[in-house]
Amino acid sequence: MRSSTWHLTSRRSALFIGLVAVVAAVVVVGMVSPSGKASGKAAAAEFRREPIGKTSVPAFTRAVGQDRTDLESPSNGGRAFLGNTPGLYAGAPDRQSCDRGELIRGLQADPKKAATWSRLQHLGSADAIPDYVGRLTGAVLRSDTYAKVYGSRAGAKPSSAVLQAGTAVFVNQRGMPVVKCNCGSPVRMAAPPQDARPTFTGPEWTGFSKSTVTEIQAAPKAVKRVVMLEAGGKSELFKRPLGDGGKGGDDSQSADTVLAKADYPPYLAMPGEQGAPDLPEAPKPGENPSEVVPPLETKRPSGSPSGGMPEAQTSDQPTDPNQQPTDPAQQTQPSDPNQQPSDPAQQSQPPSQPQPDPNQTQQQPPPNQPPPNQPPPNQPPPNQPPPDQNQQPQPDPNQTQPPPQPPPSGP
Repeated sequence: MRSSTWHLTSRRSALFIGLVAVVAAVVVVGMVSPSGKASGKAAAAEFRREPIGKTSVPAFTRAVGQDRTDLESPSNGGRAFLGNTPGLYAGAPDRQSCDRGELIRGLQADPKKAATWSRLQHLGSADAIPDYVGRLTGAVLRSDTYAKVYGSRAGAKPSSAVLQAGTAVFVNQRGMPVVKCNCGSPVRMAAPPQDARPTFTGPEWTGFSKSTVTEIQAAPKAVKRVVMLEAGGKSELFKRPLGDGGKGGDDSQSADTVLAKADYPPYLAMPGEQGAPDLPEAPKPGENPSEVVPPLETKRPSGSPSGGMPEAQTSDQPTDPNQQPTDPAQQTQPSDPNQQPSDPAQQSQPPSQPQPDPNQTQQQPPPNQPPPNQPPPNQPPPNQPPPDQNQQPQPDPNQTQPPPQPPPSGP
């Protein structure tokens, strides 16, 4: 009896332990499998390739811009750039890539789409569309770019896409694409998470590579102008104002300025590609450009003042190293033990200078000797020896001489 009871208890214990082990294994598998970290595989983030002239979502308007077919994503793309980085966009001087007026009219023609569009752009109402669109500027993407494209169907999820290089977009004052011009759809810049592995679907164009897809980040603050590359022509740079459309999006006047080579920026987003000038690579977001690329500065001679030529030598400096200064105030001469100044209060002066007699009227300096601390009228030649220091000064014949003093009478 005891043997059968013991066997029954052992079987129950084994079943219980086995059930616990199975539950623990299921829990471990459920926690590890979704993340993919246990197997060493990162989670996948899917992006649909969206070629120029195509859209993967229902359009808001008809095309209000012209995509370019002559651009290919450069091999030195595939990184993050700030929206105000020179050379991030391309275009044609004095010609907008997108028509703001057409976008406003297309949205106002369908109040339901206008309400959805204004909500996606975080506007208060559809009445704010003209003012908002008037502050946008047309540009063309120079590289394949990560984005999310929003369709006109209310409540529909945005499409995670890669916009092909050459896609025309509207750019806001932070340098961010906000509208896709071939369909009027709002866009947001979005890159795959750092721990995700991007995968791509949809039609593949020539030159596409997952390593050249670019991420655009907002500039730290609003900017007034952005430097673009002239596409399909000369490899020139031009400066286009951002947010200069005015209310109503009038594109009749353009303020583009073609830059001279002397005015080129010190770096470009993707230099040396698509006809871009061969300039240094732009710094990564978060880096100080002045620390990466030294500012342009004119070299100056050492010891010269800022922005000028070196200082000229003053006239009291001798041109011959063997020549002594002729100014008595700057000349250090040996003292004559037999010559003493007549006034004790003037003993601090150099002994080489003749001292005036207190009882004598003010004596004028000899005509051949300049006054102290004044440059000589006729400077001696370079190799002339200095004057004899023991020579007594000659009195001026035109000067009034003091009367002779009688000898002291004896006691």
